[in-house]
Amino acid sequence: MKFFVRAELSMDPKLEMTRQWIMRADDDLRLAELIISDSEPVYWAAAFHAQQCAEKILKGLLTFHDVRAGKTHDIDNLLKISVSVLGDLEQFKDRAGVLTTYAVDSRYPAPYGDISKEESAKAIETARCIYEFILNALPDM
Repeated sequence: MKFFVRAELSMDPKLEMTRQWIMRADDDLRLAELIISDSEPVYWAAAFHAQQCAEKILKGLLTFHDVRAGKTHDIDNLLKISVSVLGDLEQFKDRAGVLTTYAVDSRYPAPYGDISKEESAKAIETARCIYEFILNALPDM
């Protein structure tokens, strides 16, 4: 597994923006993992940060490849666009779509935001897989 290293700012604006997306994705993944491991976990919040991780790492990949995705939280759409620059992301298509619902719905009370421990754990695992896959596909920055 490749780890993201926080370093000095890059002189290349595109690389710096890519790094910023990666750092934010890393923060969201760490937050999701902290939240779910708490003695009183808040499952909706963990799922929300898992979605944010996937969204931001996908936007980082697209930024690196000079592809604009626009302002969207739609993981299915971001994956579809991202497959054009990293075809193997197709493997996440069937399990990543549920993350989109956690961008907004998770923040509201039931029935929209009622997220179970299992759903939250699955969201984190999916986000982690996408994050690690993309991080390994990008050059060291």
